[in-house]
Amino acid sequence: LRLATEVTEVDTTQTLTINSISVPGFRTRKHETSVELPSGGSMATAGLITNNSRHSITGLPGLLNLPILGALFRSRDYQRQETELMIIVTPYIAKSVSPNEIQRPDDGFTDASDPQAWLLGRVNRLYSTKSNPRAAQNWKGRFGFIQD
Repeated sequence: LRLATEVTEVDTTQTLTINSISVPGFRTRKHETSVELPSGGSMATAGLITNNSRHSITGLPGLLNLPILGALFRSRDYQRQETELMIIVTPYIAKSVSPNEIQRPDDGFTDASDPQAWLLGRVNRLYSTKSNPRAAQNWKGRFGFIQD
């Protein structure tokens, strides 16, 4: 099993400005690995860690820069963000099946008769299985997808 992951996020520190049009940059992190697993076996991989921190000072213009009283008119903001990507994979080997063995969603569907539809509000009359294909042999008119 070959596993390749890629995480792309907007990076405002790499913004490109041309003629007053700003185009944000992107930060991309990639991880590739290959492992041999049995069908139904699980694998977990973790990584692609991100640590972002931001510190900003806001306040009233002019007053926040005063030497002693400026502390009363400003606010400090500190944000820290940490993320880690974890992927758990459980592969299953799919065996090929002949088209005759595949069941369709409408196998065994038979439209309800008019009195059943009008008086009882039924949509279908009988669902059958491959072991009881009796209802599927009585189809009349157009059939295939269920139409309203």
